[in-house]
Amino acid sequence: MNLNTFLLALAGLVLAPLLGGLAAGVDRVVTARLQSRLGPPLLQPFFDVGKLMSKAIAPASHWQGLFVRWALAASLASDVLLAAGGDVLMCFFVQAASASFVALGAFCGSSPYSKLGAQRELFQLLAYEPVFLVAILCMAKAAGGFDAFSIMAAQGPLLLRLPLVVPGLVFVVLVKLRKSPFDIAASHHMHQEVVRGVYTDYAGRDFALLELAHWADVTVVLWICSFLWATGPLQMLATGLAFLFAALIIDNISARLTWRTMLKRTAPLTLILATANLVWLYLE
Repeated sequence: MNLNTFLLALAGLVLAPLLGGLAAGVDRVVTARLQSRLGPPLLQPFFDVGKLMSKAIAPASHWQGLFVRWALAASLASDVLLAAGGDVLMCFFVQAASASFVALGAFCGSSPYSKLGAQRELFQLLAYEPVFLVAILCMAKAAGGFDAFSIMAAQGPLLLRLPLVVPGLVFVVLVKLRKSPFDIAASHHMHQEVVRGVYTDYAGRDFALLELAHWADVTVVLWICSFLWATGPLQMLATGLAFLFAALIIDNISARLTWRTMLKRTAPLTLILATANLVWLYLE
């Protein structure tokens, strides 16, 4: 590993949670404005995490605290891989492992809401991960390589060759941000009948670490979405923000769907569209 790669990896490790926290702040501000509320300040998510870090609350079990740290490590590792120009497919598998650790930790809790949320988290994994995988395969095929630098260096915007991938990526962003209509495993909304689902038994520092892992995951997903228009840093930022704002608007105009609807309708439809785009690339 040369010095430049090391510095990029270090930047990814430090900046990913910060960018994810800012995305969470933008989420709260935009949602408040859409609902005609004043809302919290932009940096409120950081204040909340800082307050949680000051609370030493014992986890529901030893394994739960361990799974939280594994989830955080996997989330940060996926950001480091992406920042260093590593294999995007490997990044995909690492961030999937992070979501699995969150579900495993929820299974270790004592609350029935926690176990129900964990089951739904696994249903979500089953729904969106195949779509995300095919979307990454489409990007790699269009760019001619799986490493992040090759995809970002592709000639021309990939969006022009991957239009059918966009609905699938919006679906992935909605699930990763835990937004309606796919907030079936965990949500802060009052209408959620599983309280906070996978987060029910987490508290104090463990909850803060889990929030950092979530921010790192959001950064990875939005970063990969920005590859669709990677003609420059500003264009990538604008593309990532476009996906974020699309998710926030859908969240505020949609009611929550059941996991059956997600598995039977949304996931197959987006997977078929992404697969059709992949076949189209091979037939060019």
